[in-house]
Amino acid sequence: MNKRSIQEQTITKQLRILFRAIQAHSRTVEKICGLSSAQLWMLYEVSLSDGIKVTELATALSIHRSTSSNMLDKLEKKNLIYRDRSKSDQRSVHIYITQQGKELLAQAPSPPQGQLSKTLSKLTGEQVTDLETSLQVFVDTLHYDDLKACMTPIQEE
Repeated sequence: MNKRSIQEQTITKQLRILFRAIQAHSRTVEKICGLSSAQLWMLYEVSLSDGIKVTELATALSIHRSTSSNMLDKLEKKNLIYRDRSKSDQRSVHIYITQQGKELLAQAPSPPQGQLSKTLSKLTGEQVTDLETSLQVFVDTLHYDDLKACMTPIQEE
């Protein structure tokens, strides 16, 4: 087997590990607190910035605003967050964590922002830059045309 074939096999195995680690964390979160890992991360972000707006939350999670709204609906139904419409600007909605949400967050597995985000934060600036560059070349070569794919959490699909 030549060096290139070995590298391709190694990368395939590494990608499998990456996806399985994300899936395993998601299953653990779901089992312990009844939320997807993306919902847990969202709840965590709301707890950090009580009164955060939907757009700010979507940006923090790197998801589309409509996806954020749909996830917030689920959290609100579980009484983990509540929304408050601004009196001065009815279009502006602020999101707050409830006491029940705080209690759930205190019992939730770590890291609340997800395994992928936590791991990326441990890399050096140079490692992040190299990874970003290499993954962009890889993604471009895939020719995958679903532009929404990057704005949807993996376990929410």
